Amino acid sequence: MKTYFVILIVALVAAFPLEPGCQEVDLQQLENEMRGLAGTQRIEKLIELTDAYLSAGQYDKAATFAQEASDFARRLNAAGWQAEALNREGKVLAATGKRGLFGKDKAAGKFRQSIQISRAMGKPNKTLILDNLRQLRQIAERAGRSSEVAEIETQIARLNDITEPLPPPPPVVEKPLTQEVFEKEMEALEQQINQKLGAQQIPAKQRLEYERQFAALQAEQAAYKAQIDKMNEDQAKTALAFMQQRFILDSVKNQASLTALNMANAELALRESESKRNFYFAALVAMLLLAGGTGYSFIRARQNARVLSEKNKMIRAEQERSEKLLLNILPALVAEELKKQGKTSARYFEDVSVLFADFVGFSTIAEKLTPQQLVNELDTCFQAFDEIIAKYNLEKIKTIGDAYMVAGGLPDGQGSQLRDMVQAALEMQNWLAAWNAERKAQKQPVFEARIGIHRGPVVAGVVGSKKFAFDIWGDTVNIASRIEAAGEGGKINISGEVHKVIKEYFPCKYRGKIAAKNKGEIDMYFVEN
Repeated sequence: MKTYFVILIVALVAAFPLEPGCQEVDLQQLENEMRGLAGTQRIEKLIELTDAYLSAGQYDKAATFAQEASDFARRLNAAGWQAEALNREGKVLAATGKRGLFGKDKAAGKFRQSIQISRAMGKPNKTLILDNLRQLRQIAERAGRSSEVAEIETQIARLNDITEPLPPPPPVVEKPLTQEVFEKEMEALEQQINQKLGAQQIPAKQRLEYERQFAALQAEQAAYKAQIDKMNEDQAKTALAFMQQRFILDSVKNQASLTALNMANAELALRESESKRNFYFAALVAMLLLAGGTGYSFIRARQNARVLSEKNKMIRAEQERSEKLLLNILPALVAEELKKQGKTSARYFEDVSVLFADFVGFSTIAEKLTPQQLVNELDTCFQAFDEIIAKYNLEKIKTIGDAYMVAGGLPDGQGSQLRDMVQAALEMQNWLAAWNAERKAQKQPVFEARIGIHRGPVVAGVVGSKKFAFDIWGDTVNIASRIEAAGEGGKINISGEVHKVIKEYFPCKYRGKIAAKNKGEIDMYFVEN
């Protein structure tokens, strides 16, 4: 309902133009409102923005927001909103007149996708399906596809519970002018009309047409009957004899003409046979040349197709490799936005969990190992951490020296994922414990990690135009770092905000209020393993 209210407002703005600058302020306000939303509320606001920019004639921005709404709805499995977003994508493409490869209309494809998704829902959106069908009908009318227009009209009528219109009355077939024929014709037509009038409610225009035909046939019957009544039997015989003589005379004339025509045709056929022989010979030569050229072209085309296919495979392989590399650097949503627009904007997230892990006594360990050995040991440890956080769909932000940073609840903003974050932290400490046991047996230095977790709002995104790197900012990040620094090796230190959420799932030990640098005293807990 909110979407249609916005559409009504946009229509009123188009009818009564605002002062310069007013419309731009409204659109900017809608964009600001959208950035603070998540889930289906964000999709709804994106569709509002699409309608507003479409009404304002800014088709590029309308296309951007419509596509973002469609992608976001697909990720959330929100079928109803995805159908709405596809409808808006089709309207933008129809307004810009863009067509796809081999002349296929992209707009028609979007409308058909919207119809398909709507009909697959448990309770289809009849209004949306009707709007899609009307858009498809306009596209078919502009393309001159009359059969497609008729098919769409039938679907619209069926959806609106409108019955098919009555077929036009059958044409009157001319028969010999006899009294018996007219009487039978009148009886048949009268029965047909009575059946149609009694079977269903016929429009007034159709009823008048049937009655007009019936009256015309009655008048014709009466005129013919009056003509027959005036003639007596002798007059009828005389007329018949005259017609027979006329027929015989015409037959003789026609026979003479036919004989002369046959002679002319025989001479003409002789000349045509000579011309045809020459023509067939020339055609045979042309066909042989054409067949040879076609065969050569076919062979060359197959060779070119094979070369092109190999090149396409190489291009697809390179594209897939580049895609995997990009997704390994940036979250999927940010990477998609960056590919489409060439830039991305930082976004605000209300509830995000942040984890810091740091090794105790790293400087001491570094003194006992060569730089290459130290880097190899860190790589082994961080690869294990990467596998653990990937298992719980958490987002690795970065590594800074021996520090490891993770966030939960990005980029879809579906909550901080605190239970997953704590479980991942427990598995990280368990892996380190097993790894250190092996290292002690080999008399190698051990790596004990402090892990700290906090939750709260952050701003996340990519800044700058070179060497893109996804990062998060905010006071939540600083507090998480302080909590990690206040922890102990081999343990997981969490804030009171985290404890409120996970206390029912993980046993914790209260440490009291502990001073954190520049943050005052913070309630802290150890998660018991």
